[in-house]
Amino acid sequence: MGEVRWLHPGDRLLSTDPMSWSFRDLCQAAAMLDTDDRMVEHLAHHATRPEVRRRLAVLLRLIDDEGATAPFSQAARSHLNRLAAD
Repeated sequence: MGEVRWLHPGDRLLSTDPMSWSFRDLCQAAAMLDTDDRMVEHLAHHATRPEVRRRLAVLLRLIDDEGATAPFSQAARSHLNRLAAD
């Protein structure tokens, strides 16, 4: 898979390795899962690494704790659930 970069608000360039992302960046990436197939593909590629799956699992637990007030669609949650699974 080639290098893929996403621009975030404030024109920050996001590194391609999810382990170098801040928690804010990870949240923004997760929110994109229902609208950006490239992000799904990118995270699926990196989710083969246990440390990435663990970070995604932590994010998913936090989203679940927020319940309906968390700003993530059901599609994004489903993708996260699949990506975080061992």
